[in-house]
Amino acid sequence: MRRICVATGDAGEHARNILNEPELMAHVFASPYLALQPDLCFVAELAGQPLGYVVAARDSVGFFRDWRRHWSPRFVHSHPAPTRRESLLRAGDADVQLRSLLHRPCSMLLPDTETYPSHLHVNVLAGARGRGVGAALLRVLFQALAEAGSPGVQLGVRATNASAHAFYRAMGMTRLSLDDGPAIRFARPLGR
Repeated sequence: MRRICVATGDAGEHARNILNEPELMAHVFASPYLALQPDLCFVAELAGQPLGYVVAARDSVGFFRDWRRHWSPRFVHSHPAPTRRESLLRAGDADVQLRSLLHRPCSMLLPDTETYPSHLHVNVLAGARGRGVGAALLRVLFQALAEAGSPGVQLGVRATNASAHAFYRAMGMTRLSLDDGPAIRFARPLGR
């Protein structure tokens, strides 16, 4: 999962395109889910080769609280939170932004947590896209979240990632935010 996260971390391309330390992508978007919510982590594979994965948190508010308490302390020395000065001087630096998320996970909390308390991240390797892998992963996750009692799930995606937008719509997700900022949200209610 970590390898796939890094290989797809830049809107489907390798995170080395935007990060000096690509592993930061996995520290934020894969590993905390494996550590804190392993029952909502699923991997697709073919003949023993991983193709993609999906991770989620059932209760985003509680998940980010647990992250701050149990995940962030692992990185105090190796990847310290950026200072205010560093954040200002290197505002567009993706490494600094991910280090900040690592220590301030609640800044990733999406609105509407009463309607959509769960959130997800899905990544599929380039060679496996368009073959139904992502759709299969989301179907499994939607069922697992519904069985866990979640009324809805959401995610954030880059406003410029048109292929992802089409994929989420095809999976029954609705675009929630209509402003074209750097990220927009898609959500789906989950029935029992």
